[in-house]
Amino acid sequence: MSKIITISRNDDLFPESFRAIGEDCPERIYAMGNLELLKREHMVAIIGSRKATRAGNRKAYELGLKYAKNGYVVVSGLALGCDAAAHRGCMAGDTGTIAIVATGLDRVHPHENIPLQEEILRNGGLVLSEQPIGAKANPTRLVARNRLQAALSEEVVVAECPFRSGTMHTVRFAQKYGKTIKAAILPYDKEENSGNKHIITSGIGTGI
Repeated sequence: MSKIITISRNDDLFPESFRAIGEDCPERIYAMGNLELLKREHMVAIIGSRKATRAGNRKAYELGLKYAKNGYVVVSGLALGCDAAAHRGCMAGDTGTIAIVATGLDRVHPHENIPLQEEILRNGGLVLSEQPIGAKANPTRLVARNRLQAALSEEVVVAECPFRSGTMHTVRFAQKYGKTIKAAILPYDKEENSGNKHIITSGIGTGI
C-alpha cells in the first residue's frame, strides 16, 4: 500500500479551497499518492449515479477525457458508475485524477473498485479522505465526502443522475460554495437523468 500522509489545516499542502469553506473545512485530511496534484490550478468534479445507464457512463468518461486534455485534474468519488468512468477518462487523457473517499485510506469502498484505486495510484493520481484509518463508509460520511468534492473543484459537472440521488448533495454543496455547475445534455428523457434536467431547467447550472 502507498504511504498515507496526514495534512493538517495549517500545512502548506492543505488546499486553500478547503479553508475557503469556513466551518465546513476539515481539521485534517489524509492523502495517498501524488501530492503534486494538490498544487494544480484547475480542478473539476465530474460525478454521477452509481447505477448510471451505459450512455451516462460513456458521457462521464468522455467528460473526464475532455477536461483532462484541457489541463484539468478530474476529481470524483471512486464510486461505481459515473465516478469510475470519469476517473478512467481522466487517466486516458494522461492526467492524474483525484479520488475523494468516505473511508480511512486503509480501506476501499466499494470493494469492487480496489483495482481502480490501484490504477489511479499507478497513473500518478491521488486518493484523499478526511476519515482516519479504520473508518468505514456510511451515509453520513458519504455526504461529507461530497462536500469536499465540491469544495476542491472550480466546476462541478454532473454526467447523469436522478433527481433524488447522492449526486444532488454535491450539487447543493457546489451552490453553497459558489461553484460553477454544469450537467450533461443527454439524448433521452428518463428518471435516470432527471437530476440533469432539473439542474438545467431550474437555472442551477448550464448544459454541457
